[in-house]
Amino acid sequence: MDWSGKVRASVSAQGFSTPSPDGSRFIRATDRLTVEDWRGSSLGPLDVDPTSYGLSAWADDGVHICGITFRSNSGPDTGTGSLWIAAPGEKSRIVGPVGKPGSDPAVAICSIKNNRAIIAGGLTAHWPPGGTSYLITSEIQVVDLSTGAIEYEHQYPLGNLGGQRENGTRGDWVLVTASHDGRYLAESGVFNGQTTVREVPSGRELVSLQGSVCGFSWDGSLVAASVTVGGTTESHVISWTDQRVIWHGSGVAQSAVARPDSSDLLIGRSATAGDWSDLVVVRADGTSTEVVQNGRVWSP
Repeated sequence: MDWSGKVRASVSAQGFSTPSPDGSRFIRATDRLTVEDWRGSSLGPLDVDPTSYGLSAWADDGVHICGITFRSNSGPDTGTGSLWIAAPGEKSRIVGPVGKPGSDPAVAICSIKNNRAIIAGGLTAHWPPGGTSYLITSEIQVVDLSTGAIEYEHQYPLGNLGGQRENGTRGDWVLVTASHDGRYLAESGVFNGQTTVREVPSGRELVSLQGSVCGFSWDGSLVAASVTVGGTTESHVISWTDQRVIWHGSGVAQSAVARPDSSDLLIGRSATAGDWSDLVVVRADGTSTEVVQNGRVWSP
């Protein structure tokens, strides 16, 4: 679809994975990794291990892809791997070692513009012990794409992960979302309904927001968040620097896709009970258009 909701093309879903930021190309993962355009025409293979694509992210130039590969006979649960960068038809390059033992590292963002990638270590934790599971962030690393140097890293308190009903206090769990240019981190508390926006690589805390952030606009000026208002969860688009609510609607904001070179967002939201879901385009002026409702496309 384009950003008006008009359907432009359809491609096979077999092996479909990881669209580029502007939606013009995507990775096809079969027995090898290839890149295709939005019409399904091949643009060339990727010179990387086909098992590593799930840990990858498109760069902000829409051409390169950053990912993580692991040594033979090991996998993400080892926590340590190698960051690579590649483009269709080009030889891939290993940037450097990333990750730490005990977490499953993945590429959160890859910015050619600012010459950095952000690696997020993820874990599944349970609270109460043995109860509800949560995806949480264990650590963040900011990596220089030219040298492989770690410019910034932060380990989040984990405490009791609750998997085996062990004793002890849980940590202040967070789920981290990164801006597309690699300048900001939104650290959303799993239980307290608060998000801290942090600048990297300085690590400076910039602002605290109500709600849980699921994505930044392309220019980093707006965030999509789930916010509890009067006991009801709503989807909000917020100008985080001055905390103005640009748009709000019903449901939980589950995902946010940023339109390149703009402030527009495609918000995926659903009912708390999970009995409905939709996709809505929210523009910088606060106007919006619902383009998908419960899987049905509304195409003008």
